[in-house]
Amino acid sequence: MLSSLWRAESRGTWRTRLPTNRAIELHETVHPARWCITFADLKHFRSEVHRVLQEGKTFEENFEASYGPSIYAVNEHYIKPVTAAAGKMSWALMMNPEGLDCDLFITHAWQEDVFEFTEKVLASWPWRARHAWCCMLANPQNLDIAALLQSPSSSPFALALQSSKYMLVVPNRHKSVYTRLWCGYEAYLAFQSNKIIRTAAPPIWRRVCFSWLRMLPALLIGGIIGLFAKMDHFQSALQLILLMKMLALLASLVSQNCGQIRLCLIANHLGLASAIATVAITGFFGSTVAIEASHQKKIFVFESFMTSLMVLYFLLAEVDRVNWQIAKEEADQLQNQYQGSICQASCSEIQDEVNIRNEIGDQVEEVDKVVQVLLKAGMTSDALRHAYLQGIDLKHAGEVQLAIPVLVLGPLLLIACLHVGRYIFLRSEELVDADQQVPHMLWWICSLQGVSIFARLSFVTLFFRRYIDERCFMLNVMAKTVAPSFFCFVELGFLRDYTVFCLLHSLYHCTFLVVWLFAALGIRGTLKLPCGKLLANLFLRRVLGCSVCLASRGTTRHSWCEEEELEEDDSETMSESS
Repeated sequence: MLSSLWRAESRGTWRTRLPTNRAIELHETVHPARWCITFADLKHFRSEVHRVLQEGKTFEENFEASYGPSIYAVNEHYIKPVTAAAGKMSWALMMNPEGLDCDLFITHAWQEDVFEFTEKVLASWPWRARHAWCCMLANPQNLDIAALLQSPSSSPFALALQSSKYMLVVPNRHKSVYTRLWCGYEAYLAFQSNKIIRTAAPPIWRRVCFSWLRMLPALLIGGIIGLFAKMDHFQSALQLILLMKMLALLASLVSQNCGQIRLCLIANHLGLASAIATVAITGFFGSTVAIEASHQKKIFVFESFMTSLMVLYFLLAEVDRVNWQIAKEEADQLQNQYQGSICQASCSEIQDEVNIRNEIGDQVEEVDKVVQVLLKAGMTSDALRHAYLQGIDLKHAGEVQLAIPVLVLGPLLLIACLHVGRYIFLRSEELVDADQQVPHMLWWICSLQGVSIFARLSFVTLFFRRYIDERCFMLNVMAKTVAPSFFCFVELGFLRDYTVFCLLHSLYHCTFLVVWLFAALGIRGTLKLPCGKLLANLFLRRVLGCSVCLASRGTTRHSWCEEEELEEDDSETMSESS
């Protein structure tokens, strides 16, 4: 193996150096699409830059320690010296001399800081992708790169992108990547080959953990209130706490679909406090209130369990809120200084700019549409572009709400399976009541539960067979469709009237048939329905508003000039305010 000839590494220093002609031959024999790195290679690259900084290496620029130096500086003061010492091949072929098949294509602007770049890529790396192509590590920085870029369509960029399965755009805090024409050309190539483009984002769990720590006071206050109310047998306090929990759940569900991040934060804190207080009063699986009727007792036990489950919901809702906030930040970074068209983008080399514009030709508008969908949705695909041309508002369509899907596909699905299994296989005498209506309604609920179990399992099967854009659509459909019935199921389904209890449960389980239907139709299938545009606006748009009604007007014409003017006005307003 070639790697045995020179790949002997000691703290980033290469002991054996290949002749330059061997490095040139290596890049000629290994296909450009195979100049790739692994996930572990990128982590190693990050750790090596950390090590060099700790050893006092200067990168001749001022930078924040948490972000690191820019990619330009890292290229000059780390990548070039290290690869020159190894024989002037690229960093990727230095690590993997035989090359690796390209799964992931990474597009970035070189203006970002190195730790900002590596953090976002590592956090957003698709779990099915094994190897990634990144220009700063794939191209031989010490050789004649200009010779590789004479024809953009046959450049390593184009060959790697055509071979890749995924494409990842890395925003930065300095300027939009689409102010660089090479990034616009890569969007053009992605459009030509119908690639799905995703926006990279930093890991959320650090901010989620911090947000959960901020919820500790609410948790402690709720527990204290619940314990005092339980000791004093203060039943009116329980009713007040249950009302607060109901209002908090309603506010949390509504605020996530109305763009009210602060309201969502308040609702999650109040909801967690009231849920903990309710658990402290009633216990996890029992009640301090004596209920004589057996089915009413079961209702109250189930109510106590659902109250405990609400603690998990508000914690997951906080994850959704943080994820949504990060998505907005990344969208703002992609929009920063972007003027609405790649016509205003530029290259560092004039000849590259001329060649790229000749290749794109009269398809500039198509490329601009790809970029606009990415800016709005955080993702772009053929299906999303089709929806955009139909007048669908895709604001944050690539972001999903996980709280409700996790609950209904996790604990609640398990409970439904246990309930149906108990009814079918046990058939114990306690299932039979003196009132003959109860067994009949119980049979009806178990039948609907069986149908909803089948629908949810089918949903999961479809989910793992679809592409990422359809997965986001499916989760958004579930979150928005199930939300009303979920609220009734949790807060209104525990009325002491057993008939109302059964009816509300029936409504909840029937909802999953609707979810499965839209999941099977997908984005394009939903658009073909009689009210498809209205429904697509409802499901695809993360933040609901008056624009949901745009599709009902039957307008399919889209004015790109007007939209660009509005975006320019927004950017000017932001710059003036700053």
